[in-house]
Amino acid sequence: MPQVEIFLAVAKTLSFSEAARLCHLSQPALSANVKRLEESLGARLFDRHTRKVTLTAVGREFLAIATAMLDSMQLSLDRMHDFVAGKRGRLVIAAAPSMAASFVPGLLADYAREHPDIEVALRDELSDLCLEMLRQGVADVALTAFEVGAKDLVQRELFRDPLVVICTEQHPLARQSSVRWRDVHAYPHVMMNQTSNLRVLVDAEFARYGLKLRPAFEVSQVGTLLGLIAANLGVSELPQSLVRNLGMTGLVHRRIGNAAAYRTICAVTLKGRAQPPALAPFLALCRAHAATWSSGAAKR
Repeated sequence: MPQVEIFLAVAKTLSFSEAARLCHLSQPALSANVKRLEESLGARLFDRHTRKVTLTAVGREFLAIATAMLDSMQLSLDRMHDFVAGKRGRLVIAAAPSMAASFVPGLLADYAREHPDIEVALRDELSDLCLEMLRQGVADVALTAFEVGAKDLVQRELFRDPLVVICTEQHPLARQSSVRWRDVHAYPHVMMNQTSNLRVLVDAEFARYGLKLRPAFEVSQVGTLLGLIAANLGVSELPQSLVRNLGMTGLVHRRIGNAAAYRTICAVTLKGRAQPPALAPFLALCRAHAATWSSGAAKR
């Protein structure tokens, strides 16, 4: 038992024998601990009489200090217990732009209400940068599309994010309730550039039907893409999750009939890394939020 706690037991009881009983020590062992504490402080803490123990002036001063020390230690332990239980801490979330603009805001609002003492930082980056942040230890979790062949990652599927075609309200495709890839291929395209995982997915879908896309424009920002489509310079494909939160004045979206045209959105962590306790409740909320999100998307 720490010498400070032994001192406090003696100071409380003013009896070496009673303090020894409370501390589960023999009286000689307790006395030896008090003596070592006095030697380290360079002053006597107790005046010992035949039947009476009293605190010295130094002892009274140390009593106030020792009590504060013990209270501070208990407070620190309580905070540590809260951290281990996932009630306190810090969580860094990396999210692909489409997720950061659509799925994440409601998710973080719910998480903040349920875990108000956890500090959350959000990093919205392209999918490859999100995964790089995860691998470098900069982020604790990434919310992004499934990465094929990433054996160093734990990828927990949250929901499927279907692709939709974006066009103007006056475009011929707008008259159809759903479209086929062959229908879309006939029109000029405005596409994200080839560094985008969305572009990789769209190119792969066209290739499945023996079609090769030659975009009229390639851009790096979704805002630019929408502006060009609004000017009737082409059509494009975007994830439905992103479309739900974009300003679509003058534009419409149509589902692609092929059910295989979707991204799989995952909550991603790194294999073998000890995770912060705050991550477990976040992942549980991700799954719950994804179920609501998917059912809401299906009705649109």
